Amino acid sequence: MKVRSAVKRLCVAAIAGAIAVTLGAPSASAADIPPPAPDAYPVKAPVVVSDLYDPNRWEVRFGGFAHGVGSVEKQTWDVNGELVFAKFWAPTGWWSVLVPRLHVGTNWNTSGKTDVVYGGLLWTIPITQRIFVEGFLDGAWTDGSLVGTTTQVALGCRAQFHVGGSIGYHLTSNWSIMGTFDHVSNGSGIGLSNCDRNQGLNNYGARIGYAF
Repeated sequence: MKVRSAVKRLCVAAIAGAIAVTLGAPSASAADIPPPAPDAYPVKAPVVVSDLYDPNRWEVRFGGFAHGVGSVEKQTWDVNGELVFAKFWAPTGWWSVLVPRLHVGTNWNTSGKTDVVYGGLLWTIPITQRIFVEGFLDGAWTDGSLVGTTTQVALGCRAQFHVGGSIGYHLTSNWSIMGTFDHVSNGSGIGLSNCDRNQGLNNYGARIGYAF
């Protein structure tokens, strides 16, 4: 009987102590709960703009242009060929797209109108994995008329500026297609040259490129 009484007293004391601790302990707040281990958070994959465009490769491009749209040289066609050099300096980071590549090319007119040879700077900016946009700023040399005729524009100077841009699509890591706007003029209208005439040429076309 004495053993049972002792056990009962111990049980009552343990229960009373537990109740006292429970009532006296402060309630847990969100700040008291330890954060989950770092591995418990989902890890987001880095954003990849495009793994199909590699600025460290060379590229050849071929295509055709509607020549001299809106001028007396309209309704003729150019054959275009272009070589794009690999970047001589390709830094890492988002601003690497600001570093241009060099390119050279020619527009040869199939009807004996103005031919153009050009070379300069080309910027390629990936928009998605496959879609990209481009802009170029070049110097050019032409064999067209300086004063103009009934069938040729008045270019004013042999040396010209060659500017424009493209919207393109990567078919694979090697092949791409693009639509291109191409403009040739000497810039005298905005004070960039002293040429007497400056009619210029606007060309619109499509090209295919192969990177290697």
